[in-house]
Amino acid sequence: MSTHDYNRYRVGVAGGELSVGVWEPVSAEPGPVPTVCVIHGITSNHLFFAGLVPLLPGVRIIGPDLRGRADSRLLPGPFGMVAHAEDVLRAIETFSDSGVVTLAGHSMGGFVAMTLAGLPAAIGAADVDSDTEATVRFRGPVLIDGGLPLAVPGTADEDLNAALDTDDLIAAVLGPAAERLSMSFATVEEYLAFFAAHPAFADGLDTVATESFVYDLAAKDDDSFQPSTSVAAMQEDSADMYTGTAYPAALEAVMGDAERQGDVAFLFAERDLLAAEPGLYPPGLVAEYRRRWPEMDTVEVLGTNHYDILLTEEGIQACAEAVTARLGPVEDGAVE
Repeated sequence: MSTHDYNRYRVGVAGGELSVGVWEPVSAEPGPVPTVCVIHGITSNHLFFAGLVPLLPGVRIIGPDLRGRADSRLLPGPFGMVAHAEDVLRAIETFSDSGVVTLAGHSMGGFVAMTLAGLPAAIGAADVDSDTEATVRFRGPVLIDGGLPLAVPGTADEDLNAALDTDDLIAAVLGPAAERLSMSFATVEEYLAFFAAHPAFADGLDTVATESFVYDLAAKDDDSFQPSTSVAAMQEDSADMYTGTAYPAALEAVMGDAERQGDVAFLFAERDLLAAEPGLYPPGLVAEYRRRWPEMDTVEVLGTNHYDILLTEEGIQACAEAVTARLGPVEDGAVE
């Protein structure tokens, strides 16, 4: 028996409409429903979180496709963490009737979640005029192999602002994930075969991964297919993650408050995007973050890589436990 009903909607945002998937619990009690907003990675889409849904019975899950990706691929820039955070906030305002919403972000989605959690500070740093009271609305965020500053491979763990240009950053951190965006595929099956041969999916593609990858494809005029993520979006977002001012300001606002820091969960995979050790967050860097933010809940999800932390039983269970522990109290009145 299904735990949720799923539908997809469009929400008006700057420049057009954002596509948002919503899983409504079938067994919800009368009144406001506990709500989680899941935010995907830089070349992904909301369906990559589908495996988490059955482990959250009675909870509404809101999953936007970030602008420049999947069914939101036609939304134009500007991109960057503030633009995505404001889009996500609009989706939450539209679909949540809960007074408190728990945020969960995978990979770049963790950076968006952190920016949203500290949005007034982020907006101030970005010099954008807004009177949002976003910080009082959110629990978490739950950061899933993302959301804390990344070290560039080949540099010291503590060198978080290595002087690389955007192309170098993309090549160093995303590697084949970025190269894939320029590729064309004759059929859907050819695209799935590409992932089946990927080292991160050596154990095969499950239903969640398969449906997310199929959903990701965009048809071209010559009847071939290409990944939906805009190269411009990837480039602008990558640069903003490393060199922008909004995310660091939001990070400081959230992690500089002991109570809010204690509500943050950081789950990190043992292996990276190519299933190699160490992961995106090497042991030395994680140790530094534990020292810097001792109130944060830090969990190594053994046996997982950057992708299957949201696909394997061990990974999805760890994510569900972190989210469940941070479900906010349900209050009367929707987010307006």
